[in-house]
Amino acid sequence: MELDTLPKLLKHQYETRPDVPAIRDKDFGIWNEYTWRDTYENVKYFSLGLMSLGLQPEDRAAIVGDPEPQLFWAQWAIQAARGTAMVMFTDVLGTEIEYFVTHSDSRFIIARDQEQVDKVISIWDKLPDVEKVIYWYYKGMRAYEEPYLMRFDDVQELGRKHEESHPGLFEETVAQGEGKDIANFFYTSGTTGLPKGGKLTNIGLIKNTQKVLDVLGGSPLDENDDILCYLPPAWFAEPIYGSVPHLITGARLNIPEEPETLFHDMREIAPVMILGGPKQWEGWVSMIEAGIENAGGLERLIYRIFRPVAMRRAEAVVEKKEMSLWWRIIWRIGDFLIFHGIRDRLGMTRARLCNTGAFVLAPESFAFLTGLGIGLRQGYGATEGGVVTAHTLDDIRPDTCGAILPGVEVKITDDGEVIWRSELIFEGYHKNPEATAKAVRDGWYYSGDAGFINEDNHLVFLDRVSEMKKIRGGQSYAPQYIESRFRFSHYIKDAITLGDENRDFVTAIINMEYENVGRWAEKRSIPYTTFTDLSQRPEVGELIGRQVDRVNQQLPPEMRIKRYVLLYKEFDADEAELTRSRKLKRGVVEEKYATLIDAMYSDQKVCSVESEFTYEDGRKGKIKADVNIYEAETGGD
Repeated sequence: MELDTLPKLLKHQYETRPDVPAIRDKDFGIWNEYTWRDTYENVKYFSLGLMSLGLQPEDRAAIVGDPEPQLFWAQWAIQAARGTAMVMFTDVLGTEIEYFVTHSDSRFIIARDQEQVDKVISIWDKLPDVEKVIYWYYKGMRAYEEPYLMRFDDVQELGRKHEESHPGLFEETVAQGEGKDIANFFYTSGTTGLPKGGKLTNIGLIKNTQKVLDVLGGSPLDENDDILCYLPPAWFAEPIYGSVPHLITGARLNIPEEPETLFHDMREIAPVMILGGPKQWEGWVSMIEAGIENAGGLERLIYRIFRPVAMRRAEAVVEKKEMSLWWRIIWRIGDFLIFHGIRDRLGMTRARLCNTGAFVLAPESFAFLTGLGIGLRQGYGATEGGVVTAHTLDDIRPDTCGAILPGVEVKITDDGEVIWRSELIFEGYHKNPEATAKAVRDGWYYSGDAGFINEDNHLVFLDRVSEMKKIRGGQSYAPQYIESRFRFSHYIKDAITLGDENRDFVTAIINMEYENVGRWAEKRSIPYTTFTDLSQRPEVGELIGRQVDRVNQQLPPEMRIKRYVLLYKEFDADEAELTRSRKLKRGVVEEKYATLIDAMYSDQKVCSVESEFTYEDGRKGKIKADVNIYEAETGGD
């Protein structure tokens, strides 16, 4: 049987190694192991249960919840029935569920727990085509009596009964599956409008993943290796670097208990393969720097002594040069004294397949991690166009997305847009032929991204074409290029740069990293009460000003930040300021903070603002603040 679908890969792993651990999931501090037999049987009976409830080939079913075994079992069960899975981000609002479920024409919703079920119940009258809502975490659900609700294990019990009257049905259906079957809908982030549902086939997911594994070298994973699984399966990159490598190679999938326990759980796992978005890696760099700042005097001294050695190693890796024997010895000493301890703190002592993608990672963060002995590699691709570039272990460049992969042809259009063609182009957007025709023309996928190919055949990503900016004098700047450098500071969580053809210079709205800045303030006996209060302390403005000056020194004069503000709250996905994958929605931010932006281009030193915010339960509130406007010392005239 050709292994051209995800359920066929699962069946192959079950037949090859039935009693070998496949998934480890931490719950209440205990790692629970599930063998390939456990996984196969859970998938089989849930799939048969869905078939007994009426799921047909090409039907869609929606899933919302945290990465847990049941989520993956549900996804593979839907695909085994030759249906299509559509996974949503855990923090979606009820209105977003309504859009995704109705747009995808989903007949079933599989939800984790009471929180997710409550969201569905609140919009149930707007979901006329949904037949059942199935949940897998039962706490708090005993009193619910809605007739459309079902427990996950009850559906599996239906599946067992269905097998009695339809013996061999599951195996036959899996065998009938074809690589061209649509496995998943992945919805775009919606930075420029409503999210669009990209259709990905089974064979597309498998071939994309195999390209990544080939770049990593030979057979990089086997059943004795561990993959860290913590990113949302609603993001296209998760299956490519997580669940699908697990199905292809037999490597264990390890699911941490909570985001708060991630590093503790990673230390116990010591995974070989890790995927993190740029903000995750930048956050980990900030955590390292903050940890050193709060360490004892001796540790800080050792770190200051050996940090330049780490940067020397990163430079050698990038330039493909062998460090001299002397420098290798010094680095080994630093590794013994401090670097290994940092990697151990991060749970990366065995990590050899560390990856990032999605958008720009600060080159400083990239070099810093490389110098510590973490072999981070960057890739580039899109839900619609598949994987396009990746770093190989012997060709790593912090400022690029890696070399173009075999079988992919990339061009740069006259207006700087990155386009490519390969066998991995998606099957189009669901119910949106106009957008599909705009995205794929004559076999070429038009990414909407701005970039260029350097002399080493590496792709350099700049920003979205629509977000490349010019100020009044005609000088261009790439917002993401600047913003990624801000995030290298462990005092800055996020930033958005502003400026257009009606403005004379570039400004920035900055989100501070509350915990790190809070510790900094406490050490200096600076009093504060709330996020808003701390963000407007003049001492904090000066602290962030030093970070602005650091970034400005790396930029040409026309791109430098002249004025900046510290926002009185964090950017929030629930308020549509961020996508669910934590990308900034520039249009929303510029509209929402128009008064504050205008003030930065005036002579004002303080701007009084009032804005609405959303609580986690959906309620609205208002916040008022006087926001200080700062002049950057290195901002130019």
